[in-house]
Amino acid sequence: MSFLAGLKFIINTSLLKNYSLGEERELSLSNGKTPILLNTPIQKEKGLIISLTGFSMSGYKDKRIAVVNNSFAKLGYRVITPKIGTIDDLLINPSGIDEMKEVIQRIANDPELNPNKFRPAVFAPSFTAGIAALAIAEMPENIVSALCLIGSFCNFETTIEFALTNDKNKEDYGMHILMKNFLKYEIGNNPQLEALIHTALEDNGLRREVPLLPGLLEQTDSETVELYRKLRFNTEFRRDMIMRAWTKIPDFDIWKDRLDVSKHAHKITCPIAIIHGKDDVVIPSSESVLMHSLMKNYNHRIHLELSNLLDHGDMKIGFGILRDITKLAKAFGYFLENVG
Repeated sequence: MSFLAGLKFIINTSLLKNYSLGEERELSLSNGKTPILLNTPIQKEKGLIISLTGFSMSGYKDKRIAVVNNSFAKLGYRVITPKIGTIDDLLINPSGIDEMKEVIQRIANDPELNPNKFRPAVFAPSFTAGIAALAIAEMPENIVSALCLIGSFCNFETTIEFALTNDKNKEDYGMHILMKNFLKYEIGNNPQLEALIHTALEDNGLRREVPLLPGLLEQTDSETVELYRKLRFNTEFRRDMIMRAWTKIPDFDIWKDRLDVSKHAHKITCPIAIIHGKDDVVIPSSESVLMHSLMKNYNHRIHLELSNLLDHGDMKIGFGILRDITKLAKAFGYFLENVG
């Protein structure tokens, strides 16, 4: 049954896509309210899934996560996607772990959002997957029923260095996110450079047919343009600059410890499906292999799948598709059979 559920999930997310966003609600937090999107199934609910977005310019309303949510709802699950401020603002910060913990616990305890008192499961892609894993590692046991990580990082330092130096990645979205977050610790505030980085992020993330960056470059002083071009096109310069900036963050030792999944992975005790594209050019699949190796001695309810059908979280078609779909369906099925 779990394999069949996983296969249906793959079919729904790849061939029968539904982009509707779900019902808008609000979740009460300690510092106010945050919006959420709620998808409810037609049939009796099997469980609750908190479905999180990656670092997307569209934030919690990303159409890709809407497809995932509708697929889960079609299989009988109540699905909630919350707006998490640090994630929606593309901010890398340990405070995102605390925000994630509060959101998960508040949803679990909200009688309107979780009327059946399910233990929520968590589905998270990309960088957000690592933040979700860190949050769950810091939470009491038995709060979360299951965890599905898609293309997660494990060792934060090796992940960002890979993202900064992998020239096989033709898209530079992740590289610009690292610039946005860390450059200021090396060069200070530079509003013109920050505007260039943000515009490049929007051009890429929003898939603008006519990018705005070229026009902005023409309006920017030559010194800033030269610095931006070196950061964008000189791999060694970019790596040295941002890795140096990373070490200059105030409270660096705290950041380094809290953002390192490899130090905390053994604390995650719920069933977990770790899924990663073999040829992921943003976060290497070796990160999920490392996570699995660190977890398996402490948590025997763990499933690792490295798939030829995924790049950085998106489905792709290739040779051996039937064999690969079978394996991927088992991985998603393993997650779903432990939800609730």
